[in-house]
Amino acid sequence: MRTASPDIDILKRIQADDPQALTRLFDKYYQQLCSFLSILIPQREIVEELTANVFINLWKNRHKADIQTSIRSYLYSSAKNQATSFLRKKKKETSFFDFDFFRKKDKSPETIFIENELELDFNRAFRKVPPRAKLAFRLHRFDGLKYREIADIMEISVSAVEKNIATALQTLILELEKSVQPA
Repeated sequence: MRTASPDIDILKRIQADDPQALTRLFDKYYQQLCSFLSILIPQREIVEELTANVFINLWKNRHKADIQTSIRSYLYSSAKNQATSFLRKKKKETSFFDFDFFRKKDKSPETIFIENELELDFNRAFRKVPPRAKLAFRLHRFDGLKYREIADIMEISVSAVEKNIATALQTLILELEKSVQPA
């Protein structure tokens, strides 16, 4: 079994029926997985339920789980599978990205206005990025996954991940340049 070293102990404890280890893994990855699923599904409640299902399924299958990648990759793949199943059941395709990385506390109205404009420009530009490129970009730049992990999750080659991220960057640059040009 090949797993990422920081999570090996957690996985072993989960497989030894230690619920505290599952809680630790949940605390470590829950928000990241919710953020990841929010790219695919816009409803927060559904994202939270699907993310919880990832951990429930891991616990249910803890004795059978044969994790061939890092635990992190395994969890992201499980989350992707949850989303795919949900979307298939609902028979609708969706691609939604909701950013909230700007904190609005203790800032001047001018700063908040500028940040809101920047966020709007970025979101407008990000909507133009093709879906697979958007997903690869998000996983790499915001969730910090390595290309190999992204390739495993998306079931594509590492070079395809590189091309998708390059496509996302190209699109973002072109779209953001348009938004700063004088009217």
